[in-house]
Amino acid sequence: MPKLTVAQIVGDGWQARAAFFSRLGGQAGLLRISDPARIAPQYNMARAPTIAGFSDGSSFSDGSGFANGMLPPTAYVAAARSRGDSDLVVGGLPASIPAALQPGDLLEIRPNGVPADFPHLYEVMVPGATNPTGQTGVEIRPRLRRDIAPGDMVVLSYPTSVFHLVDDSQGEIELSAPNFANHGFSLVEAIERT
Repeated sequence: MPKLTVAQIVGDGWQARAAFFSRLGGQAGLLRISDPARIAPQYNMARAPTIAGFSDGSSFSDGSGFANGMLPPTAYVAAARSRGDSDLVVGGLPASIPAALQPGDLLEIRPNGVPADFPHLYEVMVPGATNPTGQTGVEIRPRLRRDIAPGDMVVLSYPTSVFHLVDDSQGEIELSAPNFANHGFSLVEAIERT
């Protein structure tokens, strides 16, 4: 249940925000957001990538290269699991990394690579080391909300979930003279869609 307070808006920028909340239609509208404090696995947050070029030593035209030494932004489900299961096998990670996924990391499941229209966001409960093939098993909460299949996408960077406003009064703009606006809003995961 995220609760967000937006910094005071000076000037005319508040109208677009008011229109956004009007378009949601109160609790009926859905929005997809990520947790701004957990946009990547802790493994990536604790490291700086090494930059490498192509095999011939060249780089991209802007001088940049490939970022190595990090977990990829997405991985895949390596073994089928059923609704209600509390464990998940993730593949497509670098091999033999201790604690690649750590307690508190968030994972979003996207069936067939498509964002679900229901909450499919999970939190890692115990550390998961990868094996020599780049797979790891982790315990998650909440329990799986739907069945998952091998090959379903596991989003590691910017995982999101589906939310709606907690009530129809959320996002209301408070105006004060001469042209200041304040607002905030609270959301709840749309678990009724599971």
